[in-house]
Order: sequence, then structure tokens, then C-alpha cells
Amino acid sequence: MSKPAVLLLNPPGDKLYIRDYYCSFSSKASYYWPPQDLLALSGLLDADFDVRVLDAIIPKRTPEDVLAAAADPALRAVVFTTGTATLKGDLALMDKIRAARPDLKIAASAGIMKFIGRELLDRNVALDAVLLDFSDSGLAAWLAGTEPPLRGMIIRTPAGLVEGPLSTAREFSYPVPRHDLFPFRRYRLPIARRFPFTVVVTSLGCPYHCGFCTAGAFGYKVRAVDNVLEELKALTALGVREILFQDPTFTIATKRVVEICRGIIEAGLDLSWSCNADLHALDEDKMAWMKKAGCHTVSVGIESGSDEMLTKYSKPITVDEIRAKAARLNAHKIKILGYFILGLPGETRESAEATIALARSLKLDIASFSVATPDLGTRLREEAVAKGWIPAGASFWDSSEFPVLETGGLGKEEIWALRQKAMRSFYLRPLYIARKLWEVRSLRGLQILASNALSLFRK
Repeated sequence: MSKPAVLLLNPPGDKLYIRDYYCSFSSKASYYWPPQDLLALSGLLDADFDVRVLDAIIPKRTPEDVLAAAADPALRAVVFTTGTATLKGDLALMDKIRAARPDLKIAASAGIMKFIGRELLDRNVALDAVLLDFSDSGLAAWLAGTEPPLRGMIIRTPAGLVEGPLSTAREFSYPVPRHDLFPFRRYRLPIARRFPFTVVVTSLGCPYHCGFCTAGAFGYKVRAVDNVLEELKALTALGVREILFQDPTFTIATKRVVEICRGIIEAGLDLSWSCNADLHALDEDKMAWMKKAGCHTVSVGIESGSDEMLTKYSKPITVDEIRAKAARLNAHKIKILGYFILGLPGETRESAEATIALARSLKLDIASFSVATPDLGTRLREEAVAKGWIPAGASFWDSSEFPVLETGGLGKEEIWALRQKAMRSFYLRPLYIARKLWEVRSLRGLQILASNALSLFRK
């Protein structure tokens, strides 16, 4: 007997959208990776369902292509991922699917569901459910016909909306995702050293509560190390050679980092990798083990060159500590991708210039300059609503696009001009250009470098 079919959908878009679980934005430098929630769900559903995956972004599939896929009579449900940058268009597509297939179950997955999931279900009759935690078993139970409440979900029933409990466990596991169903040979990352490449999740949420970041609102729980290593072994067998550990912060606990690194080494896994790291938590022991296990790059939130701004938004680090930790990473020959934010409330031209100067002074491989966005679940959003900078119901923005916040310190045009200045002053330095050209070792590497360079001159 055939298993019921479920479509995991990354909806189409007019840009190269990345629907990361905690935020969404349009890629400006041709980088792209898979949605981590759909990856996890592919493993959780695989035993009992015919799992189908349509990542419509990377092959530039159209809404009509999605409707054609949804028309298959064998299909029983569509589970789509979304985010603030694409929510309006994604919901419009669900309306079309609902009109064409009133029999389908339709569920939405995204971190924002924790904050607006009930509201979306109230306002969008095309949706039957939203996921509050993609790592839990609620979705499989719902698709199998189990009555709510179900863990990690809000479900529409004839009697109204029913919200299930969230797991309080500090550790979780899930079956190895069906990476083979995703177009992993088309994913790309400027910092990747090898191909093909994909992402792996080893923890969810973050123990910190930076005022501009949503990850801290989810708490913090870790995936069992043996479960992580099982997925890495499966990816090696599949031919994947490059991993991005896509946790908000991979490097929180030294013991756990060492266990994962030791497991990679002892299993003889032929992998190189990068991760999102917290400079404050990085120490010599972690850096040494990470380098030994194949880590070549860490992506770190530096955010600002002003101690005042860092303190205001609860970033647990100082500019002096940033400089010291960056120097130690350089000594371990681990490259750094630094994230910076311009235009937070309280930002002045002087503090923004200090941020740009800090980025130029550090030995960074890549610098990413975003504009402040009031993401759902953040203290910044609460402040923006309370002070009338945005309407209370506003939920559509893209941190790589023109600013939505104007707080009185700097205007939107001035923030955008500073962001453009930051990009050009960092990347158009002759020594930086020469170093990047020297590092190119393949035609593909040259193509990625050229694509990234062209992005600097777009709006």
C-alpha cells in the first residue's frame, strides 16, 4: 500500500530569498542554502509518508509550477516555510492552492509562527495549522489524523484553534533528513571551500537575549551529539563535503563543541565546515578543536563599533574583546565572517562610522552590513511599536533592503547611504581585492567572487 504524499514547499519568489528559520531576507551575493525546518521535517515524516520536496527558489520555479505539483491527486498535504520578507506573497499562493485543492491540509512553518501563528490562522482560512517547533513530532501525528492538541502546533478545528504544548526537553533528536530530495548540488556559499554543500542543525534557539535578535526568544536546546554525527556520516556517504552548522550559535558549550569535533575526527569524516559562533564564548580550546576537525570559517555577530550600542542591545561583548578574539581566530587560521548592523535606535553618524572603521581594521574574510529591522519577538520591535516607529501589525521587511526604521537619530536615506559606504569601503580596498584573487583556486571560485563583486554595485 502506498504511503500518503506530503509536499514540503519552499515557495517561489522574485528574488533569491533565503527563508532562514529565525529570519528571512534576499541574498545579495548569490549565496543560498536550504530551509533548515524543511530539512528536519523531511526526516521526521519519511517513515510514514511519501515525502516530496519542491525548493522553488533555486531553480526559479513559478507559482504555476507549484499549483501543478499540488494538483497531484496522491497529495494529501502541503507544508511550506515562510518569513517576514515573503509572508504576503506566500499566503497569496496558499489561497490559490486552497481554491484548487480544498481537500488538502496546509500548514506553515517559520520561527515567526511563535509570535503571530494564532493571528495568521484567524485571518487566513487557507491555513489549517502552523508549526511552533519543527523538531517535534506534532506534524507527523496531525497528518496521520491524530486529534489535537499536538505538540508544537496550533491547529484549526471545527471548535476553534487548538494550541499544543511546547517541549521542555533540553535535548532533542530527529531522523536523518532526506538531503537527497533537496537540490544540494545547487547550493552555494562564498565561504565554502568545497562542493557540494549543505546545512546541518545541532541546536535550536540561543541562551543570549540580544535586543535586535529573535533567536533568544526560543530558549535554547541541543541536538544529541550521536544524532548529529549520524547525519554527518549520511551526508559524507551522499557525497557532501562542505557543511554549514546553521545553529544561531554553535559554540556555546565547550564540552559539546569538543564532542562534535572529536566525533568528526574519530569517524574519519572528510568534511570541511563553517558555523555561526559567539565571540564571547570562543576560547582557545574550542578554536583548536574546531580547526583540527575541519572548521575553516566562523560567522560572528560583531554588530557595532560602539560599546554604548553593544551595551544598549545586550550584546555581551566589548569592542576590545572583539579585537582580541578576532586576533586569536586569525592566529588559529580560522577565517571570520563578521555581521554588522547599522541604524539601530540611538545610532549616530559617529557610531556608524566607528562600526565601519572597526570592520576595516579587523582581518575579516567577509563583512555583512545589514540595516536594523524590528523582527518579531525582539525587544527592538517592542521599542519600535511603543514609540510609533512602525505600526503594531507591521510584519513585512527584509534586512538586506532599504530601512523600515527611522528613529530620529538618522534618517532612512542616511542609514542606507552609510550601509552602501560600508560595503564599498570594506570590499574595494586594493589589498583586500588582491588577497581574494590570490585565494581563488578554481573556475567556480572565480565565478562566485565575480558574482559577489557585482552585488556591491546593485542598489
